[in-house]
Amino acid sequence: MKSLLTSVAAVLVLATAACSGPQLETQTFELQYLDANTAASLIEPYVYYDRESAPGMVSTAGDMASHLITVRETSDNLAKIERVLSEYDQPAPMVQLHFQVIEANGSTTKDPAIEDVESALRQLFRFQGYRLLAEAVLGGVAGSSMSQNLGGEGGRGMGIQANIRDVRGSGDSGIVRFDVALWGQSLGTIFETTANVRMGQTMVLGSTKPHPSMETLILAVRPEVITP
Repeated sequence: MKSLLTSVAAVLVLATAACSGPQLETQTFELQYLDANTAASLIEPYVYYDRESAPGMVSTAGDMASHLITVRETSDNLAKIERVLSEYDQPAPMVQLHFQVIEANGSTTKDPAIEDVESALRQLFRFQGYRLLAEAVLGGVAGSSMSQNLGGEGGRGMGIQANIRDVRGSGDSGIVRFDVALWGQSLGTIFETTANVRMGQTMVLGSTKPHPSMETLILAVRPEVITP
């Protein structure tokens, strides 16, 4: 009888422990750059909302400008959440887009200003020569739009407009996704496209012949991360 009572007591203890669930703690994180709603979506894999006995919880102010997020979870999961937030709570990377407008013509003289892209041009096109017509440097973060009139005699009357959609990764392994349009005051939009380009890589975006009286224009870009 004593053995039976002991076994019953042990089962009751285990059942009580199972019902009580894991020990949860509450921690509030103050973010510098991430808004609370974005942070909440990042840490979802570590918050067990559907845990029957002790569900996890995330609380935000509901304000897009809020930078406070409160989480109730196990100490192990809170430590993981802290690491995730530390990794992503960083200033948005500033990207510099260096555009080159290149004219394809009959000249066989090499232009040193486009030396790094000329070999790629000769693989893509069959023009005799190329020269730099104009260039522009635009900088911004994800979500920003910018434009610049093209200087110089050849670029007079034209401009570049770009919208940075997204910046993924960091350093030389980062990739920027952006929209770009080349326009002329009397021609309207000459060329537009959307591209994904790796940082530090020079890419030929495409070519266009804006007017029968004009030479073919080629647009190239090299994105770089601007280090504060």
